[in-house]
Amino acid sequence: MTLGQRLKICRKKTGWNQQQAAEKIGISKSVLSNYERDYRDPDTSTLKKISDVYNVTTDYLLGKSQNPIAVTETNDDGKKGDLLNKTINEAIQELKDEDTLLFMNDGEFDEETALLIKKALKNGIKFIDELKKKE
Repeated sequence: MTLGQRLKICRKKTGWNQQQAAEKIGISKSVLSNYERDYRDPDTSTLKKISDVYNVTTDYLLGKSQNPIAVTETNDDGKKGDLLNKTINEAIQELKDEDTLLFMNDGEFDEETALLIKKALKNGIKFIDELKKKE
């Protein structure tokens, strides 16, 4: 799969048209169209911005990984990509795909909502760990 194909898939998953996505990325619609049709490749700073807007990894966009999930949070020790964050991001992606979230803007939610869900999941996991310790 090409970079352009992956960009188009990511955009469609967000539910945005090219104009909406281009505005969020900070480029013109025609430039995004050229990227999606593989007529041009984005420079590195634009590629990073695209990955941030679509919440996917640059490795996924470049075809180096099949896992599109971007881990943007860091642990207390500053390490990225730990198992907990990976699991939480996978859970969020599953929630986005579930019919249960249709009440939230056609099944999509913004980055702030995703971060709040992550915090709630982490707090739930910590709570369960504490309960297990007391047993």
